[in-house]
Amino acid sequence: MEENHKELKQDILQISAVQVEARENRVFWTVRIRWPSASEPQKYEALVDTGAQCTLLPSRHVGEESVSIAGVTGGSQDFTLVEADVSLTGNEWKRHPIVTGSGAPCILGIDFLRNGYYKDSKGLRWAFGIAAVEAEGIKKLNSLPGLSENPSAVGLLKVEEQRVPVATSTVHRRQYRTNRDAVIPIHKMIRELESQGVVSKTHSPFNSPIWRVRKPDGEWRLTVDYRALNEVTPPLSAAVPDMLELQYELESKAAKWYATTDIANAFFSIPLAVECRPQFAFTWRGVQYTWNRLPQGWKHSPTICHGLIQTALEKGEAPEHLQYIDDIIVWGNTAMEVFEKGEKVIQILLKTGFAIK
Repeated sequence: MEENHKELKQDILQISAVQVEARENRVFWTVRIRWPSASEPQKYEALVDTGAQCTLLPSRHVGEESVSIAGVTGGSQDFTLVEADVSLTGNEWKRHPIVTGSGAPCILGIDFLRNGYYKDSKGLRWAFGIAAVEAEGIKKLNSLPGLSENPSAVGLLKVEEQRVPVATSTVHRRQYRTNRDAVIPIHKMIRELESQGVVSKTHSPFNSPIWRVRKPDGEWRLTVDYRALNEVTPPLSAAVPDMLELQYELESKAAKWYATTDIANAFFSIPLAVECRPQFAFTWRGVQYTWNRLPQGWKHSPTICHGLIQTALEKGEAPEHLQYIDDIIVWGNTAMEVFEKGEKVIQILLKTGFAIK
């Protein structure tokens, strides 16, 4: 089992099968948090979300590390990272980093679930993660042929280069000052993205600053602050599904087993038309680059990505599922049923050109 938030990864395939308690058909858990300097633990009713990369809970506690959480529309919220004692039972406690702030939602993320926490209650075993399924003798989805072992893997969708809305006016913003400890990691990320064909050097009147985001595991993530560009970008008629409606639909299934998949670097797998690329330019250490693939942080990236994946799954006649951008969930009454559906979904995505880890 992984310990204390070691392997919080971003934008890679996450697969989990969980047997969860049904109370009014809601997937949730009572989480007890013993915050630093607090005398008594605090209870939260947290949504179990295997698509969430970190655990978020509201509080007024402030940690030494700031964390920026990007939203699907390109905006972000600033929170803080606090080490706290966490328990699902009230008896066994483990130290775990929590993303928190006064406006944080109550979400129990995959980072916490991967640790394999469980409890026995009324003869039931509560388990999270692939290990619980292996105990049933079920083959792992991550052993299927064609999957990548590289967390930075990037696919290339087999579609025409996408013509996306172009800004109605030129946006040029200077680069923000960058923390010294972020310089080398960001430089390495840009070099890797350039070698993968995701970004390339350019000369453009547009420019947006790199938005330095430090992940809860201490690593850096390369995103660009497109807030100014988003303000002058024409709208799209399509939109991603409403999260609440998806939750209600999932609750109506009342299944015992679920499996979720998250494509590796899904946005970076979608090619952009050449004439649409200049608006996404950014500058790093005196060199200007732009994205050849769909960038993170741009307002329409989630919508475009969702639509292309939806089309691929429909053409491939995927089994019954729910989709939210690049997160896909299947369900069933047995682990084998769910894994067979998950295998079909993965095969369709691989054939389409996405990289899966």
